[in-house]
Amino acid sequence: MPDYPRPSLIELDARIQADLAAMPATLREPLSHSWARACHGLHGHLEWIDRQCSPLTCELERLYGWAALYNVPQLPSTPATGTARATGSPGSVVFADEILRGPNKLDYIIVAANFMANTGVANVSIRSADTGENANLPAGARLTLVDPMQGVDRTFVVDEDGLTGGAAEETIDDWRLRVADEWQAMTVRGARGGRPDDYKFWCMSSHPAVNGALVFPHAMGLGSVVVRPICDGAINRLPPPGVISAIKDHLATVAPATADWLLVSPVVRPVVVILHLDPAVDNAANRERVAAAINAAILAEKDADAVFNMAKLDAAIATITSQYTRIAPAANIAVTPGEVLVLAGIEWR
Repeated sequence: MPDYPRPSLIELDARIQADLAAMPATLREPLSHSWARACHGLHGHLEWIDRQCSPLTCELERLYGWAALYNVPQLPSTPATGTARATGSPGSVVFADEILRGPNKLDYIIVAANFMANTGVANVSIRSADTGENANLPAGARLTLVDPMQGVDRTFVVDEDGLTGGAAEETIDDWRLRVADEWQAMTVRGARGGRPDDYKFWCMSSHPAVNGALVFPHAMGLGSVVVRPICDGAINRLPPPGVISAIKDHLATVAPATADWLLVSPVVRPVVVILHLDPAVDNAANRERVAAAINAAILAEKDADAVFNMAKLDAAIATITSQYTRIAPAANIAVTPGEVLVLAGIEWR
């Protein structure tokens, strides 16, 4: 609540009528009503101005201004990228800009031309024509040429790294928090120079799929930095190759020139939860809601020294039902350096 709550129209009207008590009622009431409406509008405008003074509370139009001032643009949606294996006659050419159709009914574009080796195999770089998470494909997925090419088989197979990096546009809330983070860093510290929080911010500014990062200064010696990005929406919260590539490119432009930084994936620390729901509440809907609450609680742990407290786990489950027994975990879970907590499954007893 603000320090000076905005008075309501009725309160303003009553105050003004009290101030005009000596005036005849025939004049007092219309004057107080009109004056109250004018004052109420002024209070509303002042309240609006107050909200625009912070990127945390301002309207979207003003957020664009804050973002431009501190150079924190909203992250756009990204395409999926990767490599696929083509087969055909040795020496045949796989042309660039040809279209492949994926099993998800989306189109993919061959980025660069390549020749079939003597083995009749060519590895070609491709990217999705559309952006977003739906464009990602797992290893082994089959794509089909829309228009045939001479000497090239119609079917391409995605390699072991899959097609990754596709992500939706950064949400307004996430963008707002990054703008506020940069605003605070600039006003309190003056600039970003390579602190652990700076590397975390740079990782989150490189790709919309990145939700955080574990940063370890001097992990490989004085002046070194080990950075482990976290992607909550990815499998096991591990950044896929397309995201790692985007982070590397961004860090190369913003990290201090003298910094010896290494970008690697976190180490997965699986968390298995064993629960018993009372028969009165044990149904598919409640199991799904409890699982979502538990997963959200685990995803909230993003610090390098995170401790998953069982009180947090119980509090998450209690938002759905209090009629349960937690069998495991039995104690708090503290991560070791480089680990990230991942829900490995829920066993229902």
